[in-house]
Amino acid sequence: MRVAGSQLSPARRPKWFHLTVGISLIVVAVALTLGWEFLASERARVARDFETVRFVVYFLGLLLFLMLIGGLGLLLILLVREARLNERQSNFVSAVTHELKTPVASLKLYLDTLELRELPDGRRHEFYRTMRQDIERLNATINNVLNAAMYTDRPVVDPQPLDFAKLARRCIDLTKTRHQLPPEAIGCQGPESLFLRGDAQALETAVLNLLDNAVKYSRDKVEIQVELGGHGDGQAFLRVRDHGIGMSRAHQTLIFKRFYRIGAEVRRSRPGTGLGLFIVRSVVKSHHGTVSAESQGPDRGSVFTLTLPGVIDRPEPELA
Repeated sequence: MRVAGSQLSPARRPKWFHLTVGISLIVVAVALTLGWEFLASERARVARDFETVRFVVYFLGLLLFLMLIGGLGLLLILLVREARLNERQSNFVSAVTHELKTPVASLKLYLDTLELRELPDGRRHEFYRTMRQDIERLNATINNVLNAAMYTDRPVVDPQPLDFAKLARRCIDLTKTRHQLPPEAIGCQGPESLFLRGDAQALETAVLNLLDNAVKYSRDKVEIQVELGGHGDGQAFLRVRDHGIGMSRAHQTLIFKRFYRIGAEVRRSRPGTGLGLFIVRSVVKSHHGTVSAESQGPDRGSVFTLTLPGVIDRPEPELA
């Protein structure tokens, strides 16, 4: 399977890179030590009488010293990045474990109850409804993991014409159904049709994840505004504004990283794997577009703007 061959973890630097840097630093340190020994020796006293030789020796020593400091700094940066990645992956494993175990435990409980006890029809239908919700939660978690692997570094080879406005409205309706939201929870403004070229399935996945993120981090009352339009330069945009928990400026670029989630309190109070916005960025990047996040601060809502090129003037046959 193509998904099985994809890598969920980000491509790390090969081992030979770290080995090369480490061995190079050892060679530089040895060269500096030998150079200092030479300068302290009897032969160096004769060399000091020649201005050019002395200048070359000191220049090479300074160069090697700067290389040593630079290499140590590089290793420190790589170590910090590795530590952060390990922390995010640990959070991801914990989140996925929770997202899988919770509905499975719930399903087992309800199945055991249905098997061991006689229940009235109303109670039984309530159990079936809850079990269906648990299955949808499991399905969403699995799809997030699979989509993260599927859309990572995957360019759009053959973009097809599609109606982006129709696609976005279909995603809005699906989000309302999934989260059992009233019709007024998500409003949409924009043209009835907006045609561009792209991968319809991938773009639908991105828009759904963007809307799911807005619902997930909203307050008790979900109020989301979606705006569609074109910039007039061949680019389309989709803007999703929520009135949820918001974020600080420091988080606005980090939230698109793989496995990243804001704060321990948010991780405890809201389920998720930290892959939704990463999938959005991967899909948009494969379409040569951009995605950004803005917020006035915590508890002041967020605005996500997705921009895509490839707008076409007229619809073509067999549009998605």
